[in-house]
Amino acid sequence: MSALERLLGEFASLGAGTGAVRQAAAQSLRSVGLPARNEDSWRYANLRALEQLPSFLPAAATPALATAPEALALPAPLPGYSRLVLVDGRVQREHSSAEALALAVRPGVENLARLEAVSDQRLGLIATAFATEPLTLAIDAPLALAPLALEIVSLTSPSAPASYLNLTLRVAPGVQCQLVERHLGGARQPGLAGTRIDVTLAEGAQLQHQRLFAVSGATLLLDNLQAQLHARARYQLCHIAVGGASARSTAEVRLAGAQASLDWRALAAGAGPQFNDLMLTVLHEAPATRSQQLFRGLANERAHVACNVDTRVAPQARDAVVVQSLRGLLDGQGAEVDLRPQLTINTDAVQARHGATTGKLDDDLLFYLLARGLEPAAARALLKSAFLGEVLKSIEPEALRRAAQQATALRLGDLALSEPWQ
Repeated sequence: MSALERLLGEFASLGAGTGAVRQAAAQSLRSVGLPARNEDSWRYANLRALEQLPSFLPAAATPALATAPEALALPAPLPGYSRLVLVDGRVQREHSSAEALALAVRPGVENLARLEAVSDQRLGLIATAFATEPLTLAIDAPLALAPLALEIVSLTSPSAPASYLNLTLRVAPGVQCQLVERHLGGARQPGLAGTRIDVTLAEGAQLQHQRLFAVSGATLLLDNLQAQLHARARYQLCHIAVGGASARSTAEVRLAGAQASLDWRALAAGAGPQFNDLMLTVLHEAPATRSQQLFRGLANERAHVACNVDTRVAPQARDAVVVQSLRGLLDGQGAEVDLRPQLTINTDAVQARHGATTGKLDDDLLFYLLARGLEPAAARALLKSAFLGEVLKSIEPEALRRAAQQATALRLGDLALSEPWQ
């Protein structure tokens, strides 16, 4: 039995009480199917892990955090941030702040047409179909107030066969918002952590969005994000992917309004047999739009890290500015980094530059550090930390940067915790 047949069968076992939106998502999955390795944008993804999942059903009950194992311990709150806590996709009201709970003004609403139209986003339909508590957050505080700061902590319990987060975020015109997502915990046995995020920034809205994926254990992470930016909207998106046995993150950002801008920075680190695959599509659809895409990937031992960035500039997007910088670093036998920058330009009035390089640790720099008395392991760790620093240094607040740095160090096993870029 194929993964799609098992998935649809398990969804059918939930009964008609799942509601119209979730039923529609399952029907869309039946129509579009799951991706295959022969599809161009899925050639580096570990789709075998999807076939090997024992179940797609979310956990039947959520463990109480007060009695949960250490793997579910909540991290310290970020100073100045309201907090929303979920365990296995279910909101934990007693651990969430009143300010964060008040933002969920209405049930989550899925725009299925957008997901169906973009085949790379079809795995988002899994989270839509199985998420037991979809969330819609409306950020409409006036600009005169301080920017809203919100932290979402999504924990996967060790015994959960699957957990899902289905989040719709709407930022009103002129509003500034800071959003932190932290995905932690993880399954002891093969399990699934699925996310589906839909972001809309209205005219002049600003969002600083930081995402840390540090799930542990045998978890398969399937992350899907779509964002639409209207005129003069600004989106800063920092994506740190260091967790799970295998991960695939798919993002599409649509610059739909004039002077909309995207600053995307991503880091993926893998060790051992881990797969970590990122796919970003940026669509310039209006005049004077800007995007910067910066990726740093590091593969230790037998890890496989991949990044595909596809940027398209439409004929009407005159005076667009595009900057792509993709770099990979290899350390160890069997490590692999695959970088694929794509740039399609359909107008003459554009500024664009791109580059992609992959290499090993610099022997000259390594020799220099060894000659200064550093141990070999410490010297290698320092060079890796410097390589990743271009992304890590952009993380705010400092407490989150430290958490991201530590999660990366734990994944790689030898990364220095110093900050050589300072």
